[in-house]
Amino acid sequence: MKNKSLFICVSLAISMLFCACQPELTAEMVIQKSLEEAHGGKALWETPKVLIYEKTTTFYTSDGKVESIKKQTFHNTLKPTFTSKVKWMEEDVEKRIVFDGKETFVFTDGYQVTDDSIVEAAHKEIMGAQYVLWQPYKLLTDEATIVSEGIVRLEDKTDAYSIKVTYPNSDTIWWYYFDIHTFLLKENLIQHSETTYSQIVNLKQEENTGLRLHQDRKSFKVDVGKDEKYLRATYHYNILELK
Repeated sequence: MKNKSLFICVSLAISMLFCACQPELTAEMVIQKSLEEAHGGKALWETPKVLIYEKTTTFYTSDGKVESIKKQTFHNTLKPTFTSKVKWMEEDVEKRIVFDGKETFVFTDGYQVTDDSIVEAAHKEIMGAQYVLWQPYKLLTDEATIVSEGIVRLEDKTDAYSIKVTYPNSDTIWWYYFDIHTFLLKENLIQHSETTYSQIVNLKQEENTGLRLHQDRKSFKVDVGKDEKYLRATYHYNILELK
């Protein structure tokens, strides 16, 4: 199996283990169980209208040195229309991104940046941040193809349900791994290209909102062709308000 061989190459979740003692669940059933049993329930996810949080990203070089630290504050309106504002300081310069539900605007020290490539990257950053934080709920609400790939053994020697996720007009492939006992979302594998992957491990979830949103995560860059793997980034989330 091609996916299995790739997992072995990157030392991820890797031998495909089907447990006869475990019931056969569809991808939708696994995600539903994750929402209901581990992440607060679908109704609780659909209640909030505003989400405000801090996200601290620490980037590392391939030799383990700190490359940069980025601390951002996100102010997201979830209903009736998704909008987002994010701001942070970068070398004493204030950076801001504003998505008004239709268009994205970028500002540096109060001046608007109109370069198309910068605006496009900023738009992807805002959408990507919400996509990542608002899981596993978005797996059931987004236009995505979700396929169960059975049970796999993760690097921490635990078993997880593997769900493969693809999106229209996107070459990126995601795998989501849910603990077979608790149904907690444990980690992701992301295929960026034929040879480059990211492995993101959820280390800790917050306990205040009832949703068990991300609190601490580690992202590893994995190059299948070179068989290399190193810590690329750590993420810390601080939920300031959810109402």
